[in-house]
Amino acid sequence: MTKQFKLIGLATLLGLMLALAGCGSEESSTSEENKQTATADDNTEEVDKEQKEVEPETSEETFYADGFKQDLLTITDNSLELSQESYDFIVDNYTLFPAKTEKDIAKAKKKADSSITSKHLNKNAQPYFGKIATFQGTVVSVEEKTLDNGEVISLTHVYDDNGQSYQVFMYKSTGDILEEDTVRFWGAPVGASSFENVSGGATNVQNFFGSHVEKVN
Repeated sequence: MTKQFKLIGLATLLGLMLALAGCGSEESSTSEENKQTATADDNTEEVDKEQKEVEPETSEETFYADGFKQDLLTITDNSLELSQESYDFIVDNYTLFPAKTEKDIAKAKKKADSSITSKHLNKNAQPYFGKIATFQGTVVSVEEKTLDNGEVISLTHVYDDNGQSYQVFMYKSTGDILEEDTVRFWGAPVGASSFENVSGGATNVQNFFGSHVEKVN
């Protein structure tokens, strides 16, 4: 995921161009200056308007939700799209996805609905798109990458004692968690997908936008 950067200084550049154009003539009438000023104002307003239309600014609340909307397609080979319900839930609770402070981690844990089971999700995950669920299992694989903008993304594959697989995508590091560790995670369920396994078959997996993952002693 990459942050969206706004085009900077278009209005300033336009003003400089107008000023440089006027340097060729030291004498000009007041009416001509007023005309140029009015034109510059009109052009600046037009540039600002076009800039807003072309590149809408991503707010702090929607930053991770927008990123996950694209990344979910990548990790599921375009088989799973983020629902509007999930998107809205993530935005409404943006400080929990991911939970980066002890306060937010505690809040995510408290908000989790422990009554949600893999059987519920396998039957129909949609009723739980607006909730945080929590599961425990063994880490099959864990991958992390630090992006150019400093953000860390992690993807953890967890397998529980009932044979259920979970993929937890999170915009923060998993710390010292490694393969074969027993962990508990908290996250928003976003739907099921599948991927080819080493045996040549397909593994069904429930996907989560992660809030927090930690080792179980």
